[in-house]
Amino acid sequence: MPYRISSSYTEASDYKGPTLSYDKQPIPGSISICPSSLLFDTAINQVPMEIGEWHGMPAFPITLGNHKTDIPFDLLAGAFYMVTRYEEYLPHKPDRHGRYRFTNSIAYKNGFLEIPIVDLWAYELGTLIKEKFSNRHSKERNFTSQITFDLDSAFAFKGKSIVRNALGFAKSALTFDYSKAKLRLKVLTSKAKDPFDIYDELFTFLPAGEATKWFIHVGSWGKYDKQVNTRSASFLNVVNKLSSRYPIGIHPSYKTYLSDEYFRQELTKLVDMLGQAVSASRFHYLRQSIPYSYYPLLRAGITQEYSMGYADKPGFRAGTCTPYPFFDLFENTPKNLKVFPFALMDKSLINIVSHNPSQALELVKRLVRTVRKVNGNFVSIWHIDYLAENHTGITLRELLEKTVEMCKDERKS
Repeated sequence: MPYRISSSYTEASDYKGPTLSYDKQPIPGSISICPSSLLFDTAINQVPMEIGEWHGMPAFPITLGNHKTDIPFDLLAGAFYMVTRYEEYLPHKPDRHGRYRFTNSIAYKNGFLEIPIVDLWAYELGTLIKEKFSNRHSKERNFTSQITFDLDSAFAFKGKSIVRNALGFAKSALTFDYSKAKLRLKVLTSKAKDPFDIYDELFTFLPAGEATKWFIHVGSWGKYDKQVNTRSASFLNVVNKLSSRYPIGIHPSYKTYLSDEYFRQELTKLVDMLGQAVSASRFHYLRQSIPYSYYPLLRAGITQEYSMGYADKPGFRAGTCTPYPFFDLFENTPKNLKVFPFALMDKSLINIVSHNPSQALELVKRLVRTVRKVNGNFVSIWHIDYLAENHTGITLRELLEKTVEMCKDERKS
């Protein structure tokens, strides 16, 4: 919908078309919102966030003007607070990986983490505009989805060094896991297929193009980084298979957290391996500190970021399922980095799948329906090592297939 922003009360009053008034003194005939102080502050401060209700939805911050308004809260400030991750700039206690805890968030504390509240507000505002001004010029968007993968470890046994495989045999012996030792030996002697080698099976049902994206870890080995030898023929063969079918992003290692040096080393390595530019990134372990972790990406020319969500809790960390530009609160300006929020990661499904497969399926259905309701972008995250595991009842791989099917027909509701 075309729009113009004006700070002139007289000019806005004289305008004959649809008008949104963001002022304590509303313009007659407009849709009015009484502003809070948030969007006028020049510093980042603790802001009181009283949660109210608007058309059955949580609403904040509640504002009380001298005049009756059409919208009883500062919708613009609430959206800004969520999408900029304002609360993550404030003092908080991170988890042991330095990540923002979902239990700290206003969305979790007030029970709306699983709904894209900003998108719902926007849709309700659009409805108000149409009802009040009979406006037919707004552009409808379509539901989209992206199945994304983090390639933390391409194989269970193949492509690993002699030392790592020797340690693996030793661990199996100490734990009396002789079946795993036997399988490892068969794989290494080419008598059996590596348990993680399920790529060809995935290719049969994964959507083409941007609807599937792989994030590849090429960092060195460490406590939280377990990739196989990235120079091995087996690893290079998998990367070639993936890059010939799908867009590839980088999966920066655990230690890149706040490091330009490590990030550039790994990005250069992946670009050289692919022979093509890389524009998308998602942090390993989702280990990021906003905004500091974004700065190395911006300096390296990354334009898409896919880490916006929680590893252990489904939902909408930024209150939206719509990609949006990163806005740096320190510099008070948008940056050339588009953030793609995800709604679900397989790690949060594993225990549910093991104990109550139908509950896991219902959770995915509920999230997909929620995103369809606002014609958003449903992003999910999956891992080869988790998908290779077997469980009683529905497996995680079967759940992935069902997720693909649920997202396939954009006309479904």
